[in-house]
Amino acid sequence: MSKQTDLNQPDLNQQCQHISPRGQRCRMLRASDQDSLCAHHVRQAATAQHHPKAFAAELLQSTGDLATAGEVNALLGNVVKLLARRNIDRKDAVAFGYLSQLLLCSLPGMEKQLVAERSSLALEEVNKSIAEMQARFLAKRAAAKAAEASQKSQNNPSTGTRDSSGPASQHAPSNTPPSAGPGTPKPPRDYYSMRT
Repeated sequence: MSKQTDLNQPDLNQQCQHISPRGQRCRMLRASDQDSLCAHHVRQAATAQHHPKAFAAELLQSTGDLATAGEVNALLGNVVKLLARRNIDRKDAVAFGYLSQLLLCSLPGMEKQLVAERSSLALEEVNKSIAEMQARFLAKRAAAKAAEASQKSQNNPSTGTRDSSGPASQHAPSNTPPSAGPGTPKPPRDYYSMRT
């Protein structure tokens, strides 16, 4: 009886040398005398031996930095092509699909953050331009007052004689700003008052 059981079991040297992650050895016969693997595992090993840079280039073709839905969709398309040609393992394709889903879920948050950053930069630019406008307005106003004062001094030259009772009369300083002429506009205080 021992001879019959020996005939039913193949020679271990003729079996495929592949060992699964569970530690089980493949029971198929070797593909040829030169190979130590069966035909299935030879094909599997050939697909796994692709050049990593070429594989990455094909996978990331036209995906950019994966910041838009179109770029993530291009990545998924490349994964499907590689899976159809059996250049990528099914588990890896599932992992890429899951990662793509996570990327798509994070895109609206990234978009909101970019919009907030753009609006804060725009607000800073508006405030800066308002400050520049105020400075130009005040400079023009000061120049106009200086020109008006010089015209008054030219029209009314001082006689040079002083009253013996005391110094020449001078205006007392006040806390109120000097009144502008009726045609002179007042500078805006903030952005809201400029809009209204």
